[in-house]
Amino acid sequence: MHVFASGVDKNTVVLMDAWASRLENQDAIDNAIILNLAKNKSEIEHRVHTVIDNFAERGLQSLGVAHQEVPANNKDSPGDPWELVGLLPIFDPPRHDSTETIRRALDLELVSR
Repeated sequence: MHVFASGVDKNTVVLMDAWASRLENQDAIDNAIILNLAKNKSEIEHRVHTVIDNFAERGLQSLGVAHQEVPANNKDSPGDPWELVGLLPIFDPPRHDSTETIRRALDLELVSR
């Protein structure tokens, strides 16, 4: 795990992730999108990619945790800029049918990574 927000510890990042997973209409958003929305993108971009690459070298994916204050307390009101709080490593093994799916894609001459 890597924490990017100042004044936040690892336990808080996990807690924020747990809170987000309990919300009714949460959406998974790609880390690249979270990074592009971050108010301090230019300051953290290199570190974010380094952490993601280090996770990938260990066979792990990354889960970004971001936070946005919405002073009006209304989901439709514009909020403050997003802050990338941290990145969590996650293990997401391939599905049982991944080998067959890739084989069929290659038979159709589709490129797979």
